[in-house]
Order: sequence, then structure tokens, then C-alpha cells
Amino acid sequence: MAKKQVRDSAYYEERLKRDHPSVYADLKSGKHSTVTDAAIAAGLKKARTRLQELRNAWTKADAVEQADFLRWLAASGAGSPRMSRPASIGVTFKVAVDRRLTAEASRRINEIMSKRHLKPGDVMAELGYSRLNASVGMALARGTQLKPDVIVALQKWLAANAGA
Repeated sequence: MAKKQVRDSAYYEERLKRDHPSVYADLKSGKHSTVTDAAIAAGLKKARTRLQELRNAWTKADAVEQADFLRWLAASGAGSPRMSRPASIGVTFKVAVDRRLTAEASRRINEIMSKRHLKPGDVMAELGYSRLNASVGMALARGTQLKPDVIVALQKWLAANAGA
């Protein structure tokens, strides 16, 4: 299997130096404040929309932050009555810090798995992923990092299983 190419700032800086020397010169002179700005100016990257930024911030926010945001949204009058509240509001503790499960989240996941006689693969299936995806099992057993979308799915799953 081929290794996925890293597209970090060093990659884009090298591309600018090689393929867009005038934009690279502007970067070095300070016309562009970041490599990302220069890469966008050169057409190597697209600027992220505000919607993309909001979605990214939402997936990285924990349940408490999401609930606070929804309260603010409702208070500002921007939320419609038909707007559904996410299931993650029922979770009153942080599920992950630095993309690793908190002790409380690990304890609660293990408790639910024990009561419902679930294996990590069953949890992954309920989250909407393949049973062969070992990310939750590895996070529980070894403290490995989880992808932000898995953390959001776990928040919803924990809220849905609050009574278990």
C-alpha cells in the first residue's frame, strides 16, 4: 500500500519555490503572511469557506461547548424552532482531550459495553463504521487518538445510551 503524501507547509513551500518563484518571493518579502496564504494565491490550495470552518470547529468542540453554542444560537434568535438539537447535549463530560478518550468517557463506554454485552466492533457498527475498525478498541485499551468524526459519533452514542 502506498504511503499517503504529507501536504504540510514544508510541501507547499517547496512547491512554491519550484513552480511559483514570484509568489515564493512575495512570501519571503512578507507580502503573504503564511505559506497557506501564498499557496492560495498561487492556486495550489483553495481558501476554506466559512461553512467549512464552522463544520471543522463543530466537530472539534466537545459536548459542553456544542451545548453552549446551541444555547447562544437559540438566545440570539438565529435558531429555528425546527432545528434539532444534537444527541451530544446529553453528555455532560468531555469525551476526549487531545483526541484521546477521557477517563470518564472510557469508564462510561466500558460500562455500557458491559451492560449491553457489546464488543468494540459492535460499538463501531452502532457508530456507523465497519466492525473491523479498531479505533475505539485501541483508544480504550491503549489510549490512542481518535479521529474527530469518531469522537462526535461517540458523543452521540453516549447520549443515546445515557440510560444504559
